[in-house]
Amino acid sequence: KTHIMIHHSLTKDTQTVSWGAIQTYHISERNWDDIGYHWGVENAYGNFLAMLGRQEYEPAAACYQDGMNRKAIHICCVGNFDEQKVPDGMLTVLMKRLIKPIMERHDIHRDNIVFHREYAEYKSCPGNNFTKEMLLERL
Repeated sequence: KTHIMIHHSLTKDTQTVSWGAIQTYHISERNWDDIGYHWGVENAYGNFLAMLGRQEYEPAAACYQDGMNRKAIHICCVGNFDEQKVPDGMLTVLMKRLIKPIMERHDIHRDNIVFHREYAEYKSCPGNNFTKEMLLERL
């Protein structure tokens, strides 16, 4: 893999485990064979958790543009970051548990941390309140 792509679920984080509901939606409504992402971060019962999706060696089903399903590890942050700000705890878990280890495992350069909206310009994903600077300042 050459990139890490960040998404948001565009749903309200209910602070319970909704990762399974996203997986069910992707399988039953989108007819995908699994959840579209490799990893997720969500607030479950007051703690931000890294959630496992499909295996990293499998292509994602989250961004077909420019072959990014095969090129990138896809991470979804549960929440609607067009309407809310990204919680600091989510950014901490995203960087510490996911982005930094993935960068090391796959030798991915910081310039290859990308947002879904960079490839699907009709989307705001991972939300208008989510900036690249929020991530890069934590590296």
